[in-house]
Amino acid sequence: MNVNSESLKEQKGLSLELILNQIASFDNKASIIVSILGIVFALSFTVIDVISSKSDQIKPYIFSSFLVFLVSIIAALTFSVLVLLPKNRKGSPDHKSLTYYKDLKDITSDEYIIIFKDNGDCGISIEQINQNARICSFKHLMLKISIVLMIPMVLFFLITTILIIWL
Repeated sequence: MNVNSESLKEQKGLSLELILNQIASFDNKASIIVSILGIVFALSFTVIDVISSKSDQIKPYIFSSFLVFLVSIIAALTFSVLVLLPKNRKGSPDHKSLTYYKDLKDITSDEYIIIFKDNGDCGISIEQINQNARICSFKHLMLKISIVLMIPMVLFFLITTILIIWL
């Protein structure tokens, strides 16, 4: 094996490791956000109770503010959960890949040997890096949308709370 192929193998391994670390980081952040949003969502039922007990005094703008809060928290929760949702491989089901665990669970030892020979670099393939990069990019987008949706959620939660207290 020459120096260039060994260097390429190291670079691919490093690239894959960086992408996998970023995926784990996004998953951790999304888990924290889901936990926080779950607690806030549960606490919002207290606000619903207060609003329903003062239904004759509640102004339409308080109800509207609370409704926007509920919509934004549900949307933020949805996008955060999408970060955590396992992804399926896209492509031909006939093509066995080292990048997808469902392919690997049913492979015979002979098929493993063939696949490893086809990927002469211990299985780290450009396909694997590319697939994980797509997963990472999707998780990044969903997490970013979730965080952006938390801004109106917090704003309208504070507005609703202040308006209810002010009543």
